[in-house]
This record gives sequence, structure tokens and C-alpha cells, in this order.
Amino acid sequence: MKEFKGMLIIADGLGGRPTDTPEGKTCLEAARTPHLDELARRGALGLLDPIAPGVRPGSDTAHLSIFGYDPFREYPGRGVFEAVGVGLEVHEGDICFRTNFATVDENFVVRDRRAGRIHEGQEELERALQGLKPRSAPDVEVLFKASTEHRGALVLRGPDLSPSVSEADPHEVGRRVHEVVPLEDTPQARRTAQIVNDILKQSYEVLKDLPLNKEREAKGLPPANILLPRGPSTVPRFETLPQRYGITGTVIAAGALYIGIGKLLGLEFQRAEGATGGLDTNVNNKIALALEELRRKDFVFVHIKGTDTAGHDRNAQAKMGFIERIDEALKPLVEGLDWERTHLAFTGDHATPVQYGDHVSDPVPVLFAGPNVLPDPVEAFHERAAQRGGLHRFAGRVVPMLAGYNNWLQKFGT
Repeated sequence: MKEFKGMLIIADGLGGRPTDTPEGKTCLEAARTPHLDELARRGALGLLDPIAPGVRPGSDTAHLSIFGYDPFREYPGRGVFEAVGVGLEVHEGDICFRTNFATVDENFVVRDRRAGRIHEGQEELERALQGLKPRSAPDVEVLFKASTEHRGALVLRGPDLSPSVSEADPHEVGRRVHEVVPLEDTPQARRTAQIVNDILKQSYEVLKDLPLNKEREAKGLPPANILLPRGPSTVPRFETLPQRYGITGTVIAAGALYIGIGKLLGLEFQRAEGATGGLDTNVNNKIALALEELRRKDFVFVHIKGTDTAGHDRNAQAKMGFIERIDEALKPLVEGLDWERTHLAFTGDHATPVQYGDHVSDPVPVLFAGPNVLPDPVEAFHERAAQRGGLHRFAGRVVPMLAGYNNWLQKFGT
């Protein structure tokens, strides 16, 4: 066990813009956050470019960068994170995809990319898809597992496969599902594209008449009648956090992406009771579990998703309310953490302003607190306050900075 312990909390999509509210405040600035403000008074703030200035981050690439990995060189594609995160066992050579349950019409025109953010029936959908088998490639095994809401993961296992294929998801309502095409002129890429096109058509044939979907249609809900694969990738070879820093660690999350990233970086996954990955998640239980895990581990990573969901939904009230729920959940941490030997970093992986409804390249506020952190004069935690923080503006590498405060780093040079 190390002398110092570390905790990283990421509120997904935390950052915003002054267009979030009529008063010209971001959602974070407008929310009531007494416990985050107390942490700000104890520590130091800055602005974080999750990847680099002017780079619009995805959640996957942003997390890699925040953990100290170079996403330009080491990003394998999102599919493998989702597959590992949902509990699929992946092997070297597997091709992994993240998937959406979506709604299409009989012409394969997308009517809802998320099937109404379906909240129930995923187990029935998953069971129905267990018989998927490429008609053109009987030597390829298909594995599928549903995740939270509309999300899931698909794995192709077999010879002569390649991740160099395009996505089926058009990313817009009203457009036809894309035909998957090879992105390189190789037999493996051509074979994989053909397999994926076969699988998505089979998924429609299986799901369109499923009783669950007939019931949804009768209720006026969009049916989850197709599987849209995207983010193809293979298994990466990362230097894990235990290898890099000689630590033990835990990831506490609900979304498969974040679980998968944590597990591939060498962290043990623990699920908090009531953690859903949505706005209804139990934040209090996540923080309570984090405090418990920190008693037996050196490092704990907590991911909280609801801030991003509200931003994507362009719902300022929901985002402010969720930020206030996070803040209230932090009270036991502020009062009960062993502050003589623990350093905390709190930030977002990107900004999701409610007016825009998607990720932007704007920096997000970050704070560090703990015994080795020199406090700055800032007394509140939000974007405007962070502009005055003593950490100024930097890119990625939050975990290496936390490791620095914890004296986990090896000397660079002699």
C-alpha cells in the first residue's frame, strides 16, 4: 500500500458555455455547489483541455488523455472498450464494435438512433440476437451483449478479419443506414464489411417482429428494431496503471465505455448499487463505494454520466439539478476522506453545452486537493473561477499529475 492515495472523479460532459442560461452563466456556474466550492477553497483550480486546445474530444479519447495516454498514437477505437465494459471476453484478433439499438422504417431510414433511449427489455433483445451468424462466413462467431439503455457491444471472432471498415450509423435521423465498406483494399477488410452488412440486416429481420417491439409500437414508442455497429477496433496493448505506478486501483462506473477503459488500464471494476449510467443513477452510492474501496486500494476512479446526458438532451434544468446531486453526494467525501494522505482530482472529460447539445473543444474546470497541493485564492468551482486558478490551463494528463502529488512517479532522467 502506498503512502498516499488518489481519487479521480469525472463528471461526464461537465463543462458548459454562458449560453446555457438566460443569465449568461454555465450550468455549473448557476448550480448551487457548496461542497465543490469547499474543495476549491482547499485546493487549486485550472482549465483542462481534455486532449489539446482546439481538439473536439470524444469521451473515449478524452479519458485516455486524462489518464496520461496519447490518444493520437494509442487509441484503438471505441468498440473494444464497450465490449470489455459489458463483460464480453475479448481475444487478440477479435473485431469489436459498439452498437446502438435504433429505430428504422422498412427502407432502413433511421427514425430514432437510440430507440427512444430504451429503458427496458434489453435482456429480451439480447436473447433474440444470440443466433446471429454470418451467412457468408460460417467460420466467424458473433458475440453480442446489451449494455445500458440503447447501448451494446458486438464482437466478431474468426480468421481473416480487419477493423478497417466504415460505420453503419449515419448519425442523423432521416438518413438511410449506411452500407459498411472496407477502408483499405485488403481481403480481410472486404470480408469484414460483408459480414457486418449481413449482421445488421439479420438484426432487423430478428427484431422487427419481436413481441417487445410490437408492444412498444402499440404504446407509441419507437421499436428497437435494428442493431447499428460502429467504432470498430481490436484489442490494444496498454501499459496498465499498476505497471506504470505500482498501484492497485478500482473503477466505479455504470457505462460500458468507462468500465472497459478502467479494466483495460488494470483497474478492478466495482458496481455501486443503483448505478444506471443515466440521470436516475445513485450518485450517493458511487461515492460511498469509492470511500470504501479507497480503504483497500491506492487509487479509485469514479465516473458519473448524467451531466453529459442532460447536455445532449439540451436540458439546462436537468443538468443543473444533476450537478447539485453530485455536489450533495460529495458531502461524505469532503467530511470523511483521509485528507492527510489522499489527493483528489475532480473534472469533466469534455464540455457539453446545452444550447449545442454535443461535445465541444472548450476547456473544462479541474481541481486538485490534498496535503501536497498548494492552494490558490479561488473559492468556487466553475469555468469562470477556473480561469483564475493557480494551475492555469493545461492539456490531458490529470492522472499523471495526481500521481505526482502522490509521489508515485519515477524520475525522468538522472
